[in-house]
Amino acid sequence: MKSSFRLGRIFGIAIDIHFSWLLVLALFSMSLARGYFPEVLPDLPPRTYWLTAVLTTIIAFASILAHELAHSLMAIRQGISIKKIVLFIFGGVAQMETEAKQPLAELKITVVGPLTSFCIGIILGLIYYLVLPPGNIISEALFFVAYLNIYVSLFNLIPAFPLDGGRILRAIIWYFSKNLLRATRAAVGLGSLISFLGIGYGFLTIIIRGNIMGLWLVFLGWMIYQAGQTSYSQLVFQETFGGIRVEKIMSPNPVTVSPDLNLQQLADNFLEHKFGAFPVVYGSTTHGLVSLHQMKDIPRDKWIHTPVTRIMTPLKDCTVASPQEDAASIMMKMAASNEGRVLVMDNGDLVGILSRTDMMRFMQMHLVLGSE
Repeated sequence: MKSSFRLGRIFGIAIDIHFSWLLVLALFSMSLARGYFPEVLPDLPPRTYWLTAVLTTIIAFASILAHELAHSLMAIRQGISIKKIVLFIFGGVAQMETEAKQPLAELKITVVGPLTSFCIGIILGLIYYLVLPPGNIISEALFFVAYLNIYVSLFNLIPAFPLDGGRILRAIIWYFSKNLLRATRAAVGLGSLISFLGIGYGFLTIIIRGNIMGLWLVFLGWMIYQAGQTSYSQLVFQETFGGIRVEKIMSPNPVTVSPDLNLQQLADNFLEHKFGAFPVVYGSTTHGLVSLHQMKDIPRDKWIHTPVTRIMTPLKDCTVASPQEDAASIMMKMAASNEGRVLVMDNGDLVGILSRTDMMRFMQMHLVLGSE
C-alpha cells in the first residue's frame, strides 16, 4: 500500500503528499479554529474561524513547500537530480538522488532553505504591519504564517544533523577537514546530544508542568536522533561500497539446486550447506531462486510430493545484477525491496550470488584492513 499520493509537479519536480500530512491538516486547522483565531479575534462566526484555519494551514504548508523547492532548485544547479519532494507530518523533505560532492555545494543547497523561509516571513510581516488593517482575520492569518516561517527558519538552523543547521555545520567541518565521514560523524554527534537534551526537556515539561505538549519535544527529538543515525549509516555504506563492483563482493560459483528436486530433498540441502537460499538451475539455464522461508507455508507431510518449482521465485521476478555493476546501487535496490540476496548473471549465465552476508563480510574486512 502506498503511503503517499502525487499532488503534481513544479519545475519538473514531483510533489507527493504523505498521508500523515492529512492528520496535520486536521489538527493544525482545529488548533487555529478553536484556539488561536478565537483568542485574537473573539465573537466571529465559527464558520469563519474554520474556513480561515483551513486556508491558513494550506498556505503554511505551501511556504514549507517553497522551502524544500529552494533546496531542490539549488541542488539541480549543483548537478544533483531530485527524486521528489514529500510533504509529511513534520513538514517536508527533498529527496536527492545523491549527496553533494563538495562542501561548498552542500552549503549552498542547505542555506537557501532557511533563507527562503526567513524571507517569506519578513515579507509577510511587512505586509501585515504596513499594508493590511489591524483587527482583521486575514491580517491575523497572514501574521501567523509570517511568524511560522520565521520560526521554521530559526528551528532549522539548530545544529542537529540532519536539520539544515546540522548540514551547514557538516559542510563547514568538511571544508576544513577535507573528510566527509569525519564531518558527518561530528555533526551527527552534536545532533544526538541536542536531541537527547530536547527529549529530556520534553519529559520534564510533562512531569513538572503537566504540559502534554512535551510529548512533541520527545517525539521530535527522537525522530531527529534516528534520522541522524540513519544518515550516518548510509554514508558509511556509500563510503564502503562506492565504486566497488559486484564481482568483488559476491560469492562466485554458488551451490545450486535442480528444479526436479522435491521439498524434502531441498530441506536436506539446506541442512547440509547452511545457506538461506539456492539458485534453481538446470544445465546452463537459471530458473529462479528458492529460499528457506518459502518452505514454511507447505505442510511437512506434503514436502515429498511438492517440487521446488512450486515455491521458488521465478527468474523474471528476481533482482538480477551483472558482475560489473556498482555494488552500492545494487544494495540500495535490495534494501528498497527488502531482498536478502540477488542473482549475479553474465550474458545469461549464473556466475555468483550477492547476499547481505557478503556485504557484512566485506564491510568487516574494510573496517579492519582499511579502504585500500
